[in-house]
Amino acid sequence: MKNIFKALFVAAASATLLTGCIKETFPMEGAATSDQMAQSAAGMAASVDGIVAQTYQPYYFYGSSNQQEFDISYAGLLITYARMTNDIVNNSATIGYDWWTGYAGAYGYSMKNTTTRQTVPYMTLYKIIKSANDIIGPLAGLEELNADQKGYLGTAYVYRALMYHDIYNLYLPALNNYTDCSKVEGLTGPIIVSSAEQETEYKTARAPKEAMAAFVLSDLDKAEALFEGYSPATGRYPGIPVVYGLKARMYLSMEDYANAAKYARMAIDASGKTPLTEAQWHDPATAFCDAAGNNSWMWYYNISGNNMGNLCNPTGFLAGESDWGYNSLTQMAIHKWLYDRMNRTDFRKRSFIDPDRETYPASYYEWCSESYLKAYPFEDQPDYKSFKIRCKAGDWETYSVGGAVDWPMMRVEEMYLIEAEAIGMSQGEAAGIAKLEEFMKTYRDPEYSYEKAKSTFTEGFVKSFQEEVLFQKRVEFWGEGVGFFDAKRIRPGMKTWYPGSNVIHDTMKYDIEEVSPFWNFLIPTNEIENNDYILDEDGVVTEIDGVMTTLNNPDPTNKVQNVTTQY
Repeated sequence: MKNIFKALFVAAASATLLTGCIKETFPMEGAATSDQMAQSAAGMAASVDGIVAQTYQPYYFYGSSNQQEFDISYAGLLITYARMTNDIVNNSATIGYDWWTGYAGAYGYSMKNTTTRQTVPYMTLYKIIKSANDIIGPLAGLEELNADQKGYLGTAYVYRALMYHDIYNLYLPALNNYTDCSKVEGLTGPIIVSSAEQETEYKTARAPKEAMAAFVLSDLDKAEALFEGYSPATGRYPGIPVVYGLKARMYLSMEDYANAAKYARMAIDASGKTPLTEAQWHDPATAFCDAAGNNSWMWYYNISGNNMGNLCNPTGFLAGESDWGYNSLTQMAIHKWLYDRMNRTDFRKRSFIDPDRETYPASYYEWCSESYLKAYPFEDQPDYKSFKIRCKAGDWETYSVGGAVDWPMMRVEEMYLIEAEAIGMSQGEAAGIAKLEEFMKTYRDPEYSYEKAKSTFTEGFVKSFQEEVLFQKRVEFWGEGVGFFDAKRIRPGMKTWYPGSNVIHDTMKYDIEEVSPFWNFLIPTNEIENNDYILDEDGVVTEIDGVMTTLNNPDPTNKVQNVTTQY
């Protein structure tokens, strides 16, 4: 860990510079102590704002001198999660414009822990953990906390819990038919609880999943206690409802369905939020870009026009009307089978261009402006292209305006769908179906019927109640990064190689049983080389070099070829 965390320390130490400076006078020589930091109101406030700012910081790990356009901190990870299930389809003939291609295709390079595709997620998550630890360390040691300090400390616990929740899901191997994960079965990532550990040569083992889950829940318990009587100033900061929402996510990952259902309902009730309406969903100036335009978002981050580039920003990658980013070249679309399986009465379907241009002409959709259609005629748009995510204020030409968006980190709709699945798995499938139908009929499709949906269940696509809930998540949260962790847990398989598929690149066409091997993210090589402490399946500390295992796909169609992974 020495090399990695040396880099983390430098980066995280500058995080507070993003939003302000410490006004209190500190010693002129040496560094401020933890106690001095804890007592500095401005310093703590800047540190907390620094964490928030880090979630969308462009060139977060590699820096602008080595530009990797997918390196957008946590915002980039959310897009990564969205690409893992291949719900987002690249319409460009040149895949080089798609910086997330390595996460969507069965590429050997994306499966090696020497690549940027594996380094960026690991480094991003632990960098934000470092920033959270910088706040937790000073404040957790105080005997008494004032109201502001409780808010700061609770916020840091929430962010740390979120990062470790993601580490749990990314690095816990899902056993599959293509690669050997036995050496790390049941293991997640290292748990680092203090900044001092990251500033030294401290080394720690990968935590067993039970230990990681307990740690996440412990942080959330602490945040819940600190947030009693506290309300964040804006949705940019988490409060009690977000704590409940993260507990629901964690319990779902643990397959503790009773608690997942419990906390999902508590999150719904505590938040006071309501699902997006059809008008809000399709508003060309505010849809999925402006928190003020709806009562659905429980938590979000805000991208400033002063801290973004025309390329390294999420809107430029996913907003169908944006003219400044890579999406004007890739023209991201929804996977055909997702689109085809949606009812015509599901208003979400109108977020994507229907191949039947006569029945569903340009007037069927809501556009940001006539000038956009003049520049990009409707007849030239590719089938299934997405217009779900919009440019701020409808400005499709100016990246510093249209790209300066709010971006959801948690919407209340996720809680409804967690509740439905969890009730179905803990109280009986019929109860879960009833919850799913209630949500769908009330908020998305008045003609939705589970029995009708079930009649379309096909091998390789949807086969069970859980997969139907996952399907609705994949539609509901297209582009938002919700659903990938569920897929690792539910094991629905991947089918992008079929007659009429709109996946145009052969490297992204495959037929995978249950779990894709590249859903298992890898500990980067430089971490392995500097950390001798690896827990094997028996809980024994051993020194293990990264063992390369290459297995040819046993699938006779050979859609996943020479999948290579390293642990």
